[in-house]
Amino acid sequence: MFGSTALLAAVLAGLALSSIYFIIILQFQNGTMRILDIYTTHNPAILPPGPAGESIALRHIYTNIWPLDALINRLTPFFWTLVTGVLPELSLFGVYMAGQLVASETLLLLEGARRGNKGRVVSYSTLWGLAWQNLPWGFVQPVYNLVHVLGARYSEDPTPMTITGTTDAIGSIPGAVVVGYILPSVIMCIPSPQYLSHDTHQALVFAWQLFPLWIWAAHTFITQLTPRSTWSNPIKALRNTYTFALLVACLSHLSIVALVLALIYGPADVQKHLRDTLPPSFLPSNPALVFTLFKPFGKAQVSELAVGVLSLLQYDTVFAGFSALLWATHLLCSRRKNNDVLNVVLGGGILILLFGPCGAALATVWKRDEEVFAEAARARKGKKDY
Repeated sequence: MFGSTALLAAVLAGLALSSIYFIIILQFQNGTMRILDIYTTHNPAILPPGPAGESIALRHIYTNIWPLDALINRLTPFFWTLVTGVLPELSLFGVYMAGQLVASETLLLLEGARRGNKGRVVSYSTLWGLAWQNLPWGFVQPVYNLVHVLGARYSEDPTPMTITGTTDAIGSIPGAVVVGYILPSVIMCIPSPQYLSHDTHQALVFAWQLFPLWIWAAHTFITQLTPRSTWSNPIKALRNTYTFALLVACLSHLSIVALVLALIYGPADVQKHLRDTLPPSFLPSNPALVFTLFKPFGKAQVSELAVGVLSLLQYDTVFAGFSALLWATHLLCSRRKNNDVLNVVLGGGILILLFGPCGAALATVWKRDEEVFAEAARARKGKKDY
């Protein structure tokens, strides 16, 4: 099943098309976009209130380019709900999604650095990352995976040469992701007006949205400045990069899942300790909402913008993670002589429990790579014995 390129292509195309309803159309139907319009068209335009209910003016000027500033003004209230802690369920899911994004971004950069992808559409990782920000991630990811399946011929018969790249390009990915994505994500959560003005805070939220560019700049900078001798082993550099991203995905996945489960099913004394310890922005009144998808059909309406943002990001992650995992499973199965789908599916389920869907996709591709390395090592040993 997973080894069939035509079938997988059809499924990925279906995911991309259906994501349009769940991620975009549904948000119009459930009132999210209507509420967003209220804030952006209000006179004067304001941001969604934070936990204290304060009214904050929406910043209008960033670049002095009207169409771009108009787009930023519409996106800022959306992301503002993520950084104020007004809905703890959204704050928790934001941390979870950030970890999954690290796994996806790392995989995107790795595919762009592989020799087998050189010159192909999937090698332009920065452009794909920018597409995530301007189009829903859950739509772009299936499209990316579809393009990869149809155009990256190396994946049909991978070799150590095609799945590796220059050691500096691969070895600098963790540093680039830390500087270009993780650091801006932390900085944009600095509360205002306690530590900076609301205008500056909005500028940081805007700057965060350009993280694919910051990752590209950091990647280029680190690659150029680091001595090539630092990464003398391409396979080791690849393994270090996989380890970094999976560690981030695992920590965010397990910590948020464990917290939600403890708040729902944990002993009373554990729940009391958590409620006494956690800051209000991470103390949900309805923990189950963190991983409960908004009903996709019917006339249900969101109660506030933050609930709609949570709904959109949840479906974003579901479609991106599921499509990436299907694609990664295809890569693993297509190179095996015996298409052991059952074991692969069971293994994928275990990986989801450990790393989340995007982390599981990254781990599956790593497993594919290790099988390629092992097969090449056996072939070399056989020649020596002969």
